[in-house]
Amino acid sequence: MTVDKSVIGLAGVIGDPISHSISPLIQNYWIKKCKLNSYYIPIKVSNGEVEEKIHYLMKLGFLGLNVTIPHKIEAFRLADKVTAEATKVGAVNTLLFQDGQIIGHNTDTYGFKNSIYRNFPFYNFKKQRVLIYGAGGASRAILSVYLTEKASEIRLINRNNKRSNDLRKEFSSQIKIYDWSDHKTAISGATTLINCTSLGTLNTQPFPHQLKGAHPKAVGIDLVYNPMETSFMKSAAKEDIKCINGLDMLVYQARLGFIQWFKKKPAYTKDMRLFLIKSLKRF
Repeated sequence: MTVDKSVIGLAGVIGDPISHSISPLIQNYWIKKCKLNSYYIPIKVSNGEVEEKIHYLMKLGFLGLNVTIPHKIEAFRLADKVTAEATKVGAVNTLLFQDGQIIGHNTDTYGFKNSIYRNFPFYNFKKQRVLIYGAGGASRAILSVYLTEKASEIRLINRNNKRSNDLRKEFSSQIKIYDWSDHKTAISGATTLINCTSLGTLNTQPFPHQLKGAHPKAVGIDLVYNPMETSFMKSAAKEDIKCINGLDMLVYQARLGFIQWFKKKPAYTKDMRLFLIKSLKRF
């Protein structure tokens, strides 16, 4: 195989934990397809060492980083510059090191919208009564999308009401807050259900709620992608709700990072998706 030696670079993903991340599978798949002399590696970074590690990796010559749980908000604060999209979300998931500066991006919104249109081609954001589960970093990007698209109604339910109310204060008074115990009221007539919690991730507690009471033509999105069929998706299936997991969102958000670092536009093909699904089965 001929390698394009004009591009030599390192990129990676930081988080804690990090062993579960399939970002290296995605990025290295594209690196191979684009015949680049580059590498993408996972790096465990604990709380309290984010700033030090980011600056160290930049000095080592890294082109940039993906940022995952629990560092997205701290990365936003550390960036020298942030894009308009990252500012709206208040969190960063992609860093570009350029001219000695840290530039913070948020590609989660792009990833989410593209995953929606890939699976629900006629989806209309404006007509949605969306119920979002969770008030952590992932929900920030989803809230931003539905507020920007002027959704009909935005509902937020979380185990910690303070975090929900903090997001409402930060984002919009239009967001309706529900207690975790008041799920029956929260879901009533909802047209889109989105799990932004980690509930249902491999080796964690399953998603606890039944999804009865949603609109008859509701759709579901679980940002969890491992396992491929999550407990949230199983609950959706019982109510005949078409539901997708977070794999497509993950790939689409990763694509923008790849373009920024390596200056190539990789494709998300059926073969790539099958490769990722087979890889996930080995986790």
